[in-house]
Amino acid sequence: MSVNSEPNFLGNLIDQEYDVELENIEIIKKHISKFDQFLPSQKMIERLQQALDLGQKISGADASFYFHELKESELMAQGYDWYTAHPMAIAHYGVSPYSLYHPEVIKAYPEDFNRNWRKAWNIE
Repeated sequence: MSVNSEPNFLGNLIDQEYDVELENIEIIKKHISKFDQFLPSQKMIERLQQALDLGQKISGADASFYFHELKESELMAQGYDWYTAHPMAIAHYGVSPYSLYHPEVIKAYPEDFNRNWRKAWNIE
């Protein structure tokens, strides 16, 4: 499995690593709690928490999810609804919508991701 070679798959986040902050994980948890429970999102939050606990930086899908959810939360706090904030947050970082969930999460919850997600991550 390899990362998608699409030019803007990871947009502004490509080839970079980032620190995870507890305060931001809490913002993401509060934001996610506004929606119906979606186990893949919970798993992504667990991945962020694990990176924080182990003092590891994040990159790729973990960074895409992290920054997307923070931006989406910020936009919704400004009064945008999810249907507007979601694509705005994707566009803000120039990422593919298929970059928001790590391949391990996609594989763990195949019923929640169609073939476009598997194709994007070259998952057989």
